[in-house]
Amino acid sequence: MKKNITLLRIGQVDQSILDKLKKELELSFINFKLSIDPLKEIISLEPSEYNTNRLQYNASKILNRIINYELNKKSFRILGIIDEDIFTNSLNFVFGLAMSPKGKLSKKLVVALISITRLREKFYRRAENKKIFELRVLKEAIHELGHTFNLGHCKNFCIMRFSNSLADTDKKSSKFCDVCLKKLQDYFNKIK
Repeated sequence: MKKNITLLRIGQVDQSILDKLKKELELSFINFKLSIDPLKEIISLEPSEYNTNRLQYNASKILNRIINYELNKKSFRILGIIDEDIFTNSLNFVFGLAMSPKGKLSKKLVVALISITRLREKFYRRAENKKIFELRVLKEAIHELGHTFNLGHCKNFCIMRFSNSLADTDKKSSKFCDVCLKKLQDYFNKIK
C-alpha cells in the first residue's frame, strides 16, 4: 500500500517548485512505495508567526500550524514549503525543521517544513542558478523528511548530515549513506 507525502505551500511559493520536487522525491523514495502529492491549496502566513525584530518567521510556530492543518487530512507525512526566511529559538536561521515520530504525537501527525529562501543564489547577491537551486531544495526536502522517518543527523557523507551553511548543503550527498538507508528500511518494515 502506498503512503502519501503531501507537499503544502505556506505563503507565496511557485507551484512549479512543488511539481519538480514531486518528481525528484518520488525517485528518491522509489523503494519505499511513497506517493508525493502537491496540493494546489496555499496556507497563508500569520502575522503572529513573524518576528519583527529578526525580520524572519518562526519555524516552530509554522510547524505547529501545519500539524493543526494535518489533523483533518489523510496524509502519511506533510512537507510544508515556504519562501521566507525562518528561524528557531536556538538558531539564527534554519533551512528546515521537522518533527520526529518519537515524541508524544501520533505517527499520523508527523510533519516537516523547509524554507527555499536561503537556497537561492540571489539571497547572497549572486546570479541565479536554477539547477543548483533545485538540487538544494531536493536535499533539504529529503533531509527533513528523513527526520520524520526517525533518522537523526549523520556524520557520514550523507543527506542526513547537518547543514550549518549553504556550503554544507552543497557539499553533502543527495543520497542516504548505507547506515541511514538501513535505518530507513528498518523503519518502513516496522510500519507496514
